[in-house]
Amino acid sequence: MIIKKSPCKINLFLDIKSKREDGYHLIESLFHTIDLFDIIKIEEDKEFKISTSGKYKLNDNEENIVSKIFYYFKNEMNLKKNYKINIEKNIPTGAGVGGGSSNAATIINFFLEELNIKTDNRLIESFSKFGADIPFFINGGLSWVSGIGEKIFLYNFTLPYKIILIYPNIIVSTKLAYSKFAENDFNKSDIFYIKNLLDKNEKIKFEDLYSHTYNIFEKNVFKIEPKIKEYKEKAENEIKRKICMSGSGSSLFALYDKDENIINEDYNKLKNIFKDLDIYKLNLI
Repeated sequence: MIIKKSPCKINLFLDIKSKREDGYHLIESLFHTIDLFDIIKIEEDKEFKISTSGKYKLNDNEENIVSKIFYYFKNEMNLKKNYKINIEKNIPTGAGVGGGSSNAATIINFFLEELNIKTDNRLIESFSKFGADIPFFINGGLSWVSGIGEKIFLYNFTLPYKIILIYPNIIVSTKLAYSKFAENDFNKSDIFYIKNLLDKNEKIKFEDLYSHTYNIFEKNVFKIEPKIKEYKEKAENEIKRKICMSGSGSSLFALYDKDENIINEDYNKLKNIFKDLDIYKLNLI
C-alpha cells in the first residue's frame, strides 16, 4: 500500500482582474499550502475502486474528481494498472481550501511517477481542465496564480507564518459566488504590492502581508450566506485581529507571526465562542 498526504491551501490574497467573453473570470491570487491533510491510500487491484472515509466523507453518489483523473490516464496516457483508492477526508468540503483539487493533484503526481513522465509547465497547465486549482497543487508551496488558475508562478521559498482556520460548516457554491459579480467589482485591491516584493526576493514584513490580505469574494458570499459574515465579525471582535475568507468560502482565517502564546490564546477564545465549528491551528508549508 502507498500512502500520500494531500494538503489544502489558503488564498492570502484574491482579486479578479476581468471576465472573459466565455464567462470565465481571470484571477490574481497568492496561494499557500497549509498543513491540514487528506490521507490517500493506493493499492493495485483487479479493477478501479474509489472510496472516501473520515470526518468529511463524501456521499456515495457524489462525483469524485479522482475518478475522472484515473480514466483520463487510462484512456489517454496509457496507464495499464488498476487501483483501489481510499481518501480519508480530513479537509472540509466546500470550504475554499481546495481539498478536492489537492486530491486530484496528488493522484496525478502518483500516476505521472508510475508512468515515468516528467512534468513541465505545459503539462501542468493542461490539468486545469479538471479543476482550476489543480495546477497549483501539482507543486504546492507558495505561488502567484493567475488566469483562470492555470498560470502558476512558483516561488522557491515559503512563508514562515501560521494561521487559525475556522470552518463554519457551510458549503458555498463557487459557481453561485462568481455569478454575483459585476464589472465594477474587480481590481479593488493593492495585491501587486506584495507580488512585487516577492518577485524581487525582498524580505516581506509580517505587517505588510497581514495588512494586505484581501478576498474579493467576501462581498458576494456574505450576501449568499450571512452567517459567515456574522462569524467573521464575531471572531474579529473576540480576538481583535483581521479575519479573511479563503477562496470562494466558506473558511475564514487569521494570519499570525511566530508568537505561540498569542496563537494559543486566540485559538482557545475562538473554540470557546464557536463550540460547534471546526477550528484548526495550522502552519503555512
